Amino acid sequence: MPFLTDEGEPLAELGLAQRPTDAASFELTAALVYLDPETGRRFRVPARGEASDPFAGAATDLASVPTPLWGMIASYGRQSAPAVLHDARSRAAAALGDRRAALAQRRDDDRVFRTALREQGVPLLRAQLMWAWVSADREREFGGARGWALVVQSVLGALVLLAAVVAAFANPLWLLVWPAVAVLSLVHGRLAGLVATLTFSLALFGPLVLLQLAALVPFRLAEAAVELVTGGRPGEVWRPTVRPRRESGGEVQG
Repeated sequence: MPFLTDEGEPLAELGLAQRPTDAASFELTAALVYLDPETGRRFRVPARGEASDPFAGAATDLASVPTPLWGMIASYGRQSAPAVLHDARSRAAAALGDRRAALAQRRDDDRVFRTALREQGVPLLRAQLMWAWVSADREREFGGARGWALVVQSVLGALVLLAAVVAAFANPLWLLVWPAVAVLSLVHGRLAGLVATLTFSLALFGPLVLLQLAALVPFRLAEAAVELVTGGRPGEVWRPTVRPRRESGGEVQG
């Protein structure tokens, strides 16, 4: 079992404290350890209150899945322990203060995240998609112009794939665009698999996301209208989001 306690025992429970009680952020109450089966490396995530570790007690939102997608991939579950580990490693990479060093560390950490997801029993497709999107964010944040080019190509490629499907109703030869887009991902070298995953997942599942939004937005608007009429806070119906909000004790994710 890859996740362990500090004492080396299999991790039987994941101790998390929700702070504040209405937030989407949590703190780890007991340290956890992960043993990477591919390299044998040991990763430790400290618990809150460990004065010797500057990252102890840092907040996590578990898996950073946008709210509209929770019907497809939840923010917690079998992916919780890998997500807590990944958040801790991402903070450590960002703290390096060197973009290239952070990028190299994050590429390895994202691979560890995918491995941990699979070891926790997360289905292969879901694990691959979660890895792909945290990797896209990594390239955007630390990869400079090449990172942005990777993200832009993935989005544009997905749009081209969808357009080819529509055009194929008139002429099936348009479907040849799909393998052509796959070949174009090879310009990114060792990141070609990432680009292909991003591109084809956007094309295949993007329409499903739009359906999710089509159902969610009217419901949220109805909630906001009720809050407005009853003197509540209409803006709060959209939480939790990635937008930080202020509490009396400081800034938290809400």
